[in-house]
This record gives sequence, C-alpha cells and structure tokens, in this order.
Amino acid sequence: MNLEKIMHKSLFVNLFLIVVKIVFGFLFNSIALIADGIHSVSDLMSDIFVILGIKHSIKPADEDHPIGHGKFEYILSLFLGLTIMLIAYNLGKTVILRFNEAVQIPSALSLIVVLVVVVTKFILARYLIDQGTKTDSSIIKASGKESLTDVFSSGVVFIGVISVLLGDYFNITFLLKGDEVASLIIALFIVRIGLQIIFDAIHSIQGKSVKDEICLEYKKKIINTKGVITVDHLEMIAYGPYYQALVDIRVDGNKTVKEGHDIAHHITENLLKEEKICHAIVHVNPEGGDKQ
Repeated sequence: MNLEKIMHKSLFVNLFLIVVKIVFGFLFNSIALIADGIHSVSDLMSDIFVILGIKHSIKPADEDHPIGHGKFEYILSLFLGLTIMLIAYNLGKTVILRFNEAVQIPSALSLIVVLVVVVTKFILARYLIDQGTKTDSSIIKASGKESLTDVFSSGVVFIGVISVLLGDYFNITFLLKGDEVASLIIALFIVRIGLQIIFDAIHSIQGKSVKDEICLEYKKKIINTKGVITVDHLEMIAYGPYYQALVDIRVDGNKTVKEGHDIAHHITENLLKEEKICHAIVHVNPEGGDKQ
C-alpha cells in the first residue's frame, strides 16, 4: 500500500479526534480532555511532517544528492520533535498558572468520549504498526508507536475525570485537582515523545544500519546470482524509506576482470530494481585461481 495513503488515513482520524476532544472538553468542562486534544495536535503535525517527508524523500537522485533525498524525513522529524517540546511547555505552563483557580466539575458524559477516543486511537495505532511492518517503513511504525502512547494518555484523562467526580461526590478536596494533575501528566507524555523523536532523528541522520533480517533477504538474492560463490560482506544503511547497499562478493579467481565486472554489474542492476534500494556498490573478491 502507498505510504502516503496510510498516513492520510491517520491524518483524518487524528483531525477527527482533535475536534472531538477539544469540543467536548469545553462542553463537559474537562481541562484534561482539552489538554489531550492539544496532545493530538502533535499527532496531526506528525502526520503532516511524515507525508511531507515521504513526498520529498522519494525524489530521485540528482547531481547534488547522488544517493537520493531519503534523509530529508529525519530533518523534518527533528523539527517535529522540537515543535512538540514547545507544545508541551506551553500546555504545562498554562495548567500550572491556572492550578489554583476554582475547580470546574466535568460532566460524567466526558468519560464516554474518552472511551471512544481510547478505542479509536488503539485501532489506529495497531493499523499503523502493522502497515509499517508490512512495508518495512520505520517512520510509519514510529508513528504507530506514538499513537499508542496516546491510548495511555487518554487513559490518564479517564482517571483524572473520575478523580474529580469522586472528589465532588464525596467532598474530598485533593481529588478535585485530578483533572489538572492529569493535564500535567499528559504534558510529560508529550515531552517524552518529543525527546524520543529528536534522539531518533539524530541517530538516523548519523547513519542507521538496516536490520539483520532485512539484510539477510537481500544477501540470499545476491548469493543466488550466477557466478557468485558467496557474499563476504553486506552493509545496508537506511536513507529515509530507502536503503544503500555496500556489497563484497566472492567469485572464481580464474574469471577475467570483465567477467567479474559483468557479475558485479548484474547484481547492481538487480538491486536497483528493488523498490527499497536507492544506491548500490558491489566489490568483487577473487577466490583461488591458477597459481603462476
């Protein structure tokens, strides 16, 4: 499935959840539900950044970018992480400044809204993680894991609302601050997500190796190429949605330079036909051969 189509579905779901959380947060007097709606804004921005990153990163290689534009999505992820941190700061600051204001008792109906949000977000998170696994897209899987954290943050909202309702019913003062406390916890969730995205982006910009199980699949294909005795070394580096392959193959030492070159050229062509490979370098090592 097209990666952009996957993220468009996520974008529309997150847009719907933002409207639901913020509108019903105001209608039912739930600060935590409004805060969770603001939290979902970070998800919406994440979807937009991912879509932009996919659009740019799939551009073909050019003179200035001989290996393609795959790393562009990491730069966007870095800016996304910084933006999310700013959202968390403003949310936490607002809640702290309003902490001693008169408590507004949320409606019990807000619990129904939170349950709907939790179920919807869980379904979206599982969908993104499954699609990310099927397409071998780390950025789609990361978006799914980020959505999964929203399930927990919405659970915090649920507990916060119940706390306020119980505090109002039993006249327990400290429970009345449950909504505000839940909002602060959500702000911490947002900080955690922002830091994780920033660290992951920095790690990826430096050059991230492709998982061993993925390398093994390509290694098997190379070994099955006529004239290849074995693969001495295969290094694959992630460039956004694509991979760069650095291959050392072993061939019969009795083959001519041209024959060795033809085998390497054939492997390079086959690798570049793969949807995920943006660049490939194949080096030939001789084995045995006639002694002079």
